[in-house]
Amino acid sequence: MQTDIRTYSNNEPLVRERRRQIMEQALKLFLAKGYKGTTTREIARVCGISEGALYRYIGSKGDILHLICVSRAHGAKILEDFIRQLGDVSPTEALKACLRRCFLWAENSRDYNLFFTREIRYFSPEDRRILLDDQVAIVHFFERLLIEGINCGEFEMENPLLVAHDILMKVHDWGLRRWFLRQHFTLEEYARMHIDLILK
Repeated sequence: MQTDIRTYSNNEPLVRERRRQIMEQALKLFLAKGYKGTTTREIARVCGISEGALYRYIGSKGDILHLICVSRAHGAKILEDFIRQLGDVSPTEALKACLRRCFLWAENSRDYNLFFTREIRYFSPEDRRILLDDQVAIVHFFERLLIEGINCGEFEMENPLLVAHDILMKVHDWGLRRWFLRQHFTLEEYARMHIDLILK
């Protein structure tokens, strides 16, 4: 994880582990109490360390937001790596596989997605830009995949950019409205229906 947050420890593996622990525990508190309503003392307590020890690994509560941001803003890279692992498959099969991967990601990342939506106003302009740039990169990833399918005759559509944007919104819907959607669909059913809709 690349970050310019200061630390008073030269033990890089320890710093990485402590920061991961701090992020995970802080996120739980932020979701329960809100970012503004959570203190660094509470974060230190749930991490099992003193507040002074907490400040060995971060400089401020805002640094935790930055850590959460840079740890999650790599969705486009994950998809690029994933599609490379698929090997030589058709655009249709690649799209299906990537959509399944994204819906599973939305399920596994639902706490982060809820947190980003609720607390985005507390992120620095730079961190907001990191998050938004990653969203744009994901849209362009799907746009390129759709254009490839158009060029080889597998897809027909007038505006692949708009369809790519709609794909990302459907993925986010599961992450943000799971409380409602789960009453009517399993993740597998929801993903399958939207994959079918997109392919039509």
